[in-house]
Amino acid sequence: MVFHTIAIWLLILSVPLWAYRWVLFSKLNGQERTVFKRIVRKRHESAFKFGARIFGFLLALVVGVLVLVYGLGFLKQGAVNVVPYKDVIKNRLYSGVEPIDQTLNTIHYEQPLPVAIVITCFILSVVFTLVSAAIRDISLLRRLRRKLERVGKETGDRKPA
Repeated sequence: MVFHTIAIWLLILSVPLWAYRWVLFSKLNGQERTVFKRIVRKRHESAFKFGARIFGFLLALVVGVLVLVYGLGFLKQGAVNVVPYKDVIKNRLYSGVEPIDQTLNTIHYEQPLPVAIVITCFILSVVFTLVSAAIRDISLLRRLRRKLERVGKETGDRKPA
């Protein structure tokens, strides 16, 4: 439940960040946009690769924890008991809209626990990538703007010979 709440807050945070990124990007002229795109392409990892790496890390962590938990359960009971997610987590996140809640039940809450955890890892990877890519681009756009202003001042200070 905590991870779902974190995912929702990160998704909410990503909307104004991407809007602000778009505002900063729209203030650039054509040549500056080309420079920005080239910098992102050459110096930074693509958002898709970053998200895949985050998902892989979370998945490896989850697999390790599940092997430990189910291994200990097997040693104690002599069998592996995989229960649905709804039996483990009693608190559910509801939207109040019946079709959305039914879909949420089917896609997430009625899945076996390991599948529900993998879905949660995927959602966390996506929203974390959205937020981190927006923050990276905003930082890069601000630095690019400052450098361009300095270059403009230096070329404006020089007098033609």
